[in-house]
Amino acid sequence: MVVESDIFKVMHQRRSIRKFTSKNISKEDFEKILKAGFRAPFAAQLCSLVYTSDKEKMKEIKGIGIYPTTKILMFFLVDLDRMEKIMKLRGHEYNTDDMMTLWLGIQDVTLVIENVILAADALGMGSVLLGVAPQRADILSEVFNIPKRVFPVVGLCLGYPDPNEETEIRPRYPLKHSAFEDSYRELDEAELKECMKEMDEGYITQGYYIKNKAKIPLPEGQKDDIDYDKYSWSEHISRKMIKWPGKREPLIDIIRRHGFRIE
Repeated sequence: MVVESDIFKVMHQRRSIRKFTSKNISKEDFEKILKAGFRAPFAAQLCSLVYTSDKEKMKEIKGIGIYPTTKILMFFLVDLDRMEKIMKLRGHEYNTDDMMTLWLGIQDVTLVIENVILAADALGMGSVLLGVAPQRADILSEVFNIPKRVFPVVGLCLGYPDPNEETEIRPRYPLKHSAFEDSYRELDEAELKECMKEMDEGYITQGYYIKNKAKIPLPEGQKDDIDYDKYSWSEHISRKMIKWPGKREPLIDIIRRHGFRIE
């Protein structure tokens, strides 16, 4: 087992892994990862998670894009059910804004999952996030017996990276266009293009979308003049944003169906 003690190295070398070896994750190492996860700062201890290594159970979960070689599949949850029950034990009744509580819960989940990812990488493992989990809350609740007032925020596939699968460290926006001292600064056109250039050239050079056949088709009736050699990150993320309206149930409706009172 490779253990990396330099946290900055772990952070800067981390990349998404979509193909894993057959090596199992030991109970000891997995527990170490979970303990590191739940040592994250928290707003109200509103994060819980469910996980499985059962391949048959994974097959029951449709429409999320679980990678076949995943050793452990995890889903991170905002857990208001537990908090309300704790409040009752103290003689209190929950009576506050669900939207704010949900927001605090998402903060908790985000902090926990980042710790989990970094801890796993430090132990020589790899992972990939499954961001579509909220849209599949119905099937996840059925498969994992998740009650009302508990909601999935994100999923994670975990395992040991397959050394035969090439993976790259993906580019990021220039720091000067993301971190602002004293006051937020709107970017002008030249700066926006600099952000796009950093991302687009990185992804095209790595051949990311060609390798993964990941091009998103345009809505019906729109002509697609962009071939894979020019298909870039900014085009891909833009197509994601224009494709969703009308194609998926609004997330707010799903959240309400799972017991959250959002006005």
